[in-house]
Amino acid sequence: MEDSGEIEVLTLRHLPHLVAIMESVYQRTTTPIGGIWTRDILKQELEIGQGVGLVEEKFGVAAFILFRLYDQHREITVLATHPDRQRKGNMKHLLSYMLERRSPSERIWLEVHAQNHPALDLYGQLGFIKVGQRPKYYRDGGDAVLLTLG
Repeated sequence: MEDSGEIEVLTLRHLPHLVAIMESVYQRTTTPIGGIWTRDILKQELEIGQGVGLVEEKFGVAAFILFRLYDQHREITVLATHPDRQRKGNMKHLLSYMLERRSPSERIWLEVHAQNHPALDLYGQLGFIKVGQRPKYYRDGGDAVLLTLG
């Protein structure tokens, strides 16, 4: 992985970076992704939940994960890597950081578009297992795959 950067706890000051990442992802992706993450929704997630980001000195926020903590589990609500920083190991690094710091009893949940094969491959490498599917969940008619770890 090149220029791994620093992992930072995300705050509202990072919001413009998260919005820019999501706008870039929506414009440039060839992989089906789920949901429409607007500035207001990302702001709400930062206010209600928590987040970590991989911040590179010369680039800014390269990747981020927003999540909510519940009693004995964590739900990842959105995660993304800027298209210019994809396929460089940034999300794997960020997810590994999160997984290494969870409590032994903590279960992590996330969902992903069934056609997002690069993401499904990454989650499988990290030990996530499929526990369900939501048919026709996304606006494009794609299914959501439900994954968990722990």
